[in-house]
Amino acid sequence: MKKSLVLVLAVLASLSCGFDWTFGLSGKCNQAKKIVSVLEEKKDSVEREQAERKVLELCGDGAPGHYVKALQRERESDFDGAIAEYQKCLKSDAAFPLASGKLGFVYYRKGMFDEAALELTKALSAKKDPHYHKGLAEVYAAKKMFPLAVYHFEQALKGLPADVSLYVGIADIYRRQGLYLESREEYLKALAINASDVEARLGMAELNLDLNHTDDAFDDLRVLQTANPQNKKLHLLLGQAYERKGNLKAAEYEYLLAGKNRSIELMEQLRKGNEYLQSGNYVQAMSELETALKEKPGDVQTLRKLGDAYMAAGRDDEAISSYREANRLKGGTPDLHRNLGVLYEKKGLLDEAVVEYRQSLSAEPENPDTLRLLADIYTLRGSNQQAIELYHELVRMKKDTPKTHFMLAKAYFNNRDFKEARNEYALVVRQDPDNQEAQRELADLYRKSSMDDEAERHYKEALRLKKDDMASRNALLALYVKKKKFPEVVSLLRENVELAPTDPVTHYKLGLIHEFNKNYDEAVLSYQKSIDLKSDNAKALNALGRVYMKSGRMEEAKTVLDAAKKADPKLEETKVLLGNIRDEIAPEPQVYRKKAYSGKKKKSKRDRSVRKGKKSKKSSKSLTKKGKKSKKSSKSLRKNKKSSSGGKSKKSTSSKKRAQKTAKSKKKR
Repeated sequence: MKKSLVLVLAVLASLSCGFDWTFGLSGKCNQAKKIVSVLEEKKDSVEREQAERKVLELCGDGAPGHYVKALQRERESDFDGAIAEYQKCLKSDAAFPLASGKLGFVYYRKGMFDEAALELTKALSAKKDPHYHKGLAEVYAAKKMFPLAVYHFEQALKGLPADVSLYVGIADIYRRQGLYLESREEYLKALAINASDVEARLGMAELNLDLNHTDDAFDDLRVLQTANPQNKKLHLLLGQAYERKGNLKAAEYEYLLAGKNRSIELMEQLRKGNEYLQSGNYVQAMSELETALKEKPGDVQTLRKLGDAYMAAGRDDEAISSYREANRLKGGTPDLHRNLGVLYEKKGLLDEAVVEYRQSLSAEPENPDTLRLLADIYTLRGSNQQAIELYHELVRMKKDTPKTHFMLAKAYFNNRDFKEARNEYALVVRQDPDNQEAQRELADLYRKSSMDDEAERHYKEALRLKKDDMASRNALLALYVKKKKFPEVVSLLRENVELAPTDPVTHYKLGLIHEFNKNYDEAVLSYQKSIDLKSDNAKALNALGRVYMKSGRMEEAKTVLDAAKKADPKLEETKVLLGNIRDEIAPEPQVYRKKAYSGKKKKSKRDRSVRKGKKSKKSSKSLTKKGKKSKKSSKSLRKNKKSSSGGKSKKSTSSKKRAQKTAKSKKKR
């Protein structure tokens, strides 16, 4: 009992003497770290200061203490001191996401974007805080890494759906990329959450200025001005709006309120425009350069750069206008003339393009880019000899490439110098075996020279690079037929059908080779497929009828050939085949032929007597002799008959003729 009482008293004594239940310095730092973790939640400044003092008392030289010291330096705008303390904090405790996050934000404010991205990424990997996503989004937006910036803004929105600045950030990125519709949608989302948000309304005004909706922007800015008279961005945008409206005095005043001297600002536009142009932000480049041009309308350097920006953005007509104005003001350069030539060539104005290329070469006669452009346009115009000379100049300068030799080969071919063309194409395929067009055109030249093996090899290479090159396929097919490589023909035609299953011609050609090989069942299938795809395909119908005849299927052949004749009445083979079918199905009777033959020969009694007289030549001679002896008596008898018959004989002969005519008509019927 006494022992237990002693223990109790000892415990009470230790409590009254301030026993350290955190087990030394490590326990105190852990306690300080817990206090640090809830510092952001303390909105009252007095309560916050007390918590910070407690942290410094518990672990002033540890990671929590350095973190609090960094916060204090940051509040005093001593960013270098803050960075040093955050670094000490992380050196003491590398796994301190709060310190990494804060350090990342300080780096961002100092413009140290790479360092900021590194620290914020470390913080995000340790703690999935949407604020770190937001910080990374702002860093990547500043680095013009727009896809990454949009991604992190969207991730931040999942945790902070009511944060208007996130929608404004996305909208600003879309506006800078020239995606105006998408930008407007994001600004409207921001204003739907908070209709009075200044950044969202300023962003919408800036978007309207980009779209040249100056009046809309001006009205919005004037409304904002009354509630935000100290906002420098607002005054800067108002200055731009006044300047576009032509009120330069008011513009100058607004620029001064924005903290910028107008003349200095506008002199910097050219430099800014060039920077934006190099970074690929063409919309912003054009805006900066257009503003600078309003300040100095005749400045040739600004005109040239503005032409470059327009050309890069695809606004060709405006680029031509800017270049021509610069040239008119004696500000033409070799690059300007070359760019003008390219723009004219795009518009199909080849004569104007040639003039500009020549002017560029007059200042820089050995510029390989301009030489190549002029040579290409000569080839396009058919001035082959001039093109050949320029390509040889590039070869002499050792500025030749596979493309140069390829275009030289084309120029030789167009000039009908096939041997030189073949040599150049051969050089191209050695330097660039994957040039499919060169492989095919070299094969064409070999085929033209009857070098079939070489032609076949290069057609195969062309098809290796582009399987659906029908020109190479048809040429190779012709070579296979010429060499009687019928298995290769069938294989190639089957591939054609696979590549173009809805083309009736490919099925028809496959049917022809099956028919040639006497594979009639396969031929029927191919011809029928061609007809299914094109019901009035006269050639396929005719071929199918022909195969049916060869297979003894006469009735089916007749039906198909009738359809072929209807589809193309001029097809001669169809007429012949139909005639053969009729003779096979219904041959002419033998009796009818005899009657027709005899009927035709009734016209001549002499012919009939000749046929009969061949057998009884002697009897006929004797008859003629007897006839001669009784000639006088027969004449007298005929006279007596005529006299006795009188008019009746005439009637009888006429009636006989009528009877003969009616008999003939009946026969015809």
